[in-house]
Amino acid sequence: MIDQTPAPSADFVFGTQATDALRLAQLRAARAGLAHAQRIDPPDPRPGEPVTVALSIGPRVAADHAACYYTTDGSEPAGARGVATTGTALALTRTAVEWDTLLWGYVETWAATIPPQPAGTLVRYRLEAWLARADASHWASEIAGVIGGEQPAHAEPFDAELFAVPGQPPLWPVRRTGSYAYHVDTEPVPAWLRDAVIYQVFVDRFAPDPGRPFASPAALDGFYGGTLRGLTERLDYIAALGATCLWLSPIFPSPSHHGYDATDYQAVEPRLGSAADLRALLDAAHARGLRVVLDYAANHISSEHPAFRAAQADAESAAARWFTFTRWPAHYLSFFGVAHMPQIDSDSPPARAYMIESACGWLAQGVDGFRLDYANGPSHAFWSQFRAATRAIRPDSITLGEVVETPVLQRTYLGRLDGCLDFVLMQALRQLFVFGSIGPVAFDDFLSRHLAFFAGDFTLPSFLDNHDMNRFLWAAGGDVRRLRLAALCQFTLPHPPIVYYGTEVGLSQARDVRYADGGGHPEESRLPMLWGAAQDQALLAFYRQLIALRRRHSLAWRGERATLLADDASGLYAYRCGAGAGAVIVALNTGEALQRCDLAAHGCALALASGDGVELSADGELLLPALTGAALVVAAS
Repeated sequence: MIDQTPAPSADFVFGTQATDALRLAQLRAARAGLAHAQRIDPPDPRPGEPVTVALSIGPRVAADHAACYYTTDGSEPAGARGVATTGTALALTRTAVEWDTLLWGYVETWAATIPPQPAGTLVRYRLEAWLARADASHWASEIAGVIGGEQPAHAEPFDAELFAVPGQPPLWPVRRTGSYAYHVDTEPVPAWLRDAVIYQVFVDRFAPDPGRPFASPAALDGFYGGTLRGLTERLDYIAALGATCLWLSPIFPSPSHHGYDATDYQAVEPRLGSAADLRALLDAAHARGLRVVLDYAANHISSEHPAFRAAQADAESAAARWFTFTRWPAHYLSFFGVAHMPQIDSDSPPARAYMIESACGWLAQGVDGFRLDYANGPSHAFWSQFRAATRAIRPDSITLGEVVETPVLQRTYLGRLDGCLDFVLMQALRQLFVFGSIGPVAFDDFLSRHLAFFAGDFTLPSFLDNHDMNRFLWAAGGDVRRLRLAALCQFTLPHPPIVYYGTEVGLSQARDVRYADGGGHPEESRLPMLWGAAQDQALLAFYRQLIALRRRHSLAWRGERATLLADDASGLYAYRCGAGAGAVIVALNTGEALQRCDLAAHGCALALASGDGVELSADGELLLPALTGAALVVAAS
């Protein structure tokens, strides 16, 4: 029996916005100097539309001139002090000045408009600012990573101060040297994604070869023996659950159990199977109506990858340009400072070509798209090219980014990705249904603003847990009622839901992913899948019914959404999805006491209850025991 008692850390989210100190450092860095922050209008340019680019000049930069240099033939723009040497130069004009109390200084906004371009054009651009009476120029650049030690090349003199965190060694951001870019097209988000129910599988932990048990490694980061053949044998289980899309953890050759440090992006890890096994999985999945999405880490590779070995062996080699060495050969940008996961320079032409061509190769073999690990690592210019190239191979392929950042940054991927995993929503769901740190009123207010903020052709797949954080059920102390209630809310939201393998059958963990010593151990939430009698069959039946409800009423989730009740005192939260006959009303009791909800005016029938004791009387009164919820369908009048 797994102990469900939460450890010292109530919750933990992996990423650069995990703490208040990190958020403050990011905010200061974004405002103090020269910042573009991917601000273009319109954010997803279409053929024939002019595009306005904006630049912020903070109190640490003195400038009275600014220029934009752009090209439309794929070449890198170049120029200086308003004169282009490659491409075209545009003068920026100051459009606003505002006071920033956090920085205790003024921040200016400058802008210029790039002329309309035809479909298929990749527009590259750079932004410069300078003071006429001084020789120095400043260039807008994004931060590629952070390192300790000596000041790296291309750093602004105040960068270490901006990233200073009390009690920690000084950190230097390493800035990109490549240009910005956007692609002009009319590519919509593929329609199938909007109605998808995504099932996330950690391949090594899901199912071993038919007839074989899981292995028993000495440590949780060992190999448990899950394979592609084992997954193929279990496809009927996933199809019966009601999922329409499989998201596979990385399947490429790798020395680790998780596979996010690949040594070859064009082959299959032998532990997991062969290319033939993947082909069989794709065929079997497609025959069952299941799409297959691969997890793809374009930001970093394994230190055992041939390209990195070549780069460390010869500083003048072509491979050395794939990476950012701050002091060759031992000091380089890597994924969160992990030395065995060196970071790719996504603006390096050969590295970019390798990553994009490898992805296109998998699409040609029948893969349906990618979940993009740490997508805020590579540049926006990289993703503009990645999406255009992959769509040329498979017009209905998808690109979903893991961007554990602010909604402001996530929204800048509109037109560059099909969507981002909704980490901010996940936090709000856990705050309401696990920790009780917010009530229905605050949650409803957040949700209304959140959905309005991301209006447009962009998806935000929702989830309750994943492989980098505590499982929901463990965080909830094993209270299945809370999991059912949260899932009911999740599956009645507009964007596609994700189920992390095992959540639907009660899989939990033994310890917090963040131990008392401060170390991170995400493998705690990656235990082997439960099968047979070990599964919570009642919970599984609920998930099957919930997914069936979502698929049966797909138009309701995309329709008008109205809040009917949000009350912190009682814990009641009710809302309507859709309008007229066929609309779905959802009522949730997040409190610890029995509640009654009057739904007589809506003329609905009970379609799904999250727990026992939920009843709808003949006169329209809904009875909701503690921590239960219900979905009701509005009948024709």
